[in-house]
Amino acid sequence: MFNITVGLIGDRNTQTGTLAAREIAIGRDPGNDLVLDNGSVSRTHCRLVAIEGATIVLDENSKNGTWLNGKPVDHPCVVHFEDELVIGPYTLRVQSLVGHNASGDKGWGVQIHPRLGTSGASAREGTVLSRGLSTLEQRRQELRWLMREPTAHPHVDGLLRAALRDADLEVRMTGALAAARLRARELLPLLQGSDTPSLLQEVDAPRERRLLEQVWYGVIRYLQERRQPTDTVPGRDPLKPLWQVLVGAPTVTDTASLLLHALSTPLETGPGPERLPDGVVEEQGEYVLARSGLPLRWVAPVEHLVGPPPSRRVRARGFFVARVPVDRLLVKWMGQPQPRRVALDHEQVWLGAYKEAQRLCAQLSQVEGVTLRLPTADEWEMAARGPDGRRYPWGNLSQENWEDCASPWGVEHLVGDVPEWTVEPESGAHLLRGGVEARTWVRHPVYPGEEEFAAALRPVLACD
Repeated sequence: MFNITVGLIGDRNTQTGTLAAREIAIGRDPGNDLVLDNGSVSRTHCRLVAIEGATIVLDENSKNGTWLNGKPVDHPCVVHFEDELVIGPYTLRVQSLVGHNASGDKGWGVQIHPRLGTSGASAREGTVLSRGLSTLEQRRQELRWLMREPTAHPHVDGLLRAALRDADLEVRMTGALAAARLRARELLPLLQGSDTPSLLQEVDAPRERRLLEQVWYGVIRYLQERRQPTDTVPGRDPLKPLWQVLVGAPTVTDTASLLLHALSTPLETGPGPERLPDGVVEEQGEYVLARSGLPLRWVAPVEHLVGPPPSRRVRARGFFVARVPVDRLLVKWMGQPQPRRVALDHEQVWLGAYKEAQRLCAQLSQVEGVTLRLPTADEWEMAARGPDGRRYPWGNLSQENWEDCASPWGVEHLVGDVPEWTVEPESGAHLLRGGVEARTWVRHPVYPGEEEFAAALRPVLACD
């Protein structure tokens, strides 16, 4: 018999059970040992089998395949400690198949990471948040969940040491915060001998660079002095946001506290749509408009930080937003809709005036038979920023492949090209968002009488 422990990362309701066979069947059918209720998971998707002390994964001719560390499983493969299996919209990590329990049986431990953007039944039950968690983002989130729930974990030391040597600067900074939060004083030599201060010199913004340096050395001082986060310092303490993070009660009042909040806040799960609106269908784990096939992303009704610091806390009502802006092939298709769906080329249509964006949105609504509209400024920001208050759609610090990264909700092409039209409902002001301005909270108002702008359209479908 095997012991199997399964739990969603960040979920306190981890389940433990015992299996009478020397294998674990994984799939959508309730008869499997591990049930992953999602349309992109086959009835019996794959099996984990113990053979001579090794863990073997076997794909059961699944529709979408089983992936091990980014490669398809087309023959029996050995799964090693911390390897990652991707099954439909889930990433599974086998924690152990080593040692014996009290009954002399080998022990299994499996953790399930939600890949952001899962849809289907499990999404509507509120089990996942968004789409497309990259391996880099997974490393960041694992550390942030560790700070949120600092419970005993057999691999904490190795996880933190790897984080403090990571090539990604944001992972390093999050790892330092996690080390302080967990009071891992044994990591002091690694923190003191790190080349991170030299890497911080590459941060362009001087104020941000100084803040990150202060945080790094503040963590070292905190661990050296064995101080408490609640200890007060006479006068103005520039590291007050750090102490608030370490005590577990961060407040967002300025740029420094916003950055530390985002570096220490994990992405929370949110409920999926209770039902799909008319004109929206789900195909292969993705929401699309029924006629054109324009892909949509769901922004769950959870609390978001919006606006510059001190940011406002706003709860989304839950809405669908186009994954990409309207492109030239979609506009051409709208002029003469065909039964065959449009193949997007991601070459955005530049609209010179807000009224042009409204007209095009109304035309797409008529073709699709749904009520599409331009996003409000807050909706655009929630779709771009996610619920953790991040500085950019991809994270909080600069990185090389940012143009390939989606937001936490899986929305793409938000920055780096032309801005997008939004509106402020209270005042009726027209605002440009994104484009060359990567910071998620920056809004550029367009005043009456100004010259025309080149901006794109990203429609929104409310779920009222």
